[in-house]
Amino acid sequence: MRELLARLIDSGKAFVQAELTLVKLTAAKWAGAAKIGAVLIVVALILINAAVIVLVAALGMALATWLGVAGGLAVAALIAILVAGLLGWLAVRRFAAMVK
Repeated sequence: MRELLARLIDSGKAFVQAELTLVKLTAAKWAGAAKIGAVLIVVALILINAAVIVLVAALGMALATWLGVAGGLAVAALIAILVAGLLGWLAVRRFAAMVK
């Protein structure tokens, strides 16, 4: 009986060790994929940021026809700030609703 119990314990230890190895390998695989995904997201955000800057500058240049260069760029910057403020306000409201 004692020998059977010892084999059962050894088999259980081997099973747990195999499961831990499988979990480690799976986590390592996911981590590798996540690193690549994170880098791609950062690059995408940088490109989107550059595009938004160009669009705001283009809006400012379009407004410069009527308001002058400084006025057009100032109005374009003000519009961008207002949009950013609105989006931030909406985000705060959503997070506050989640906390309640």
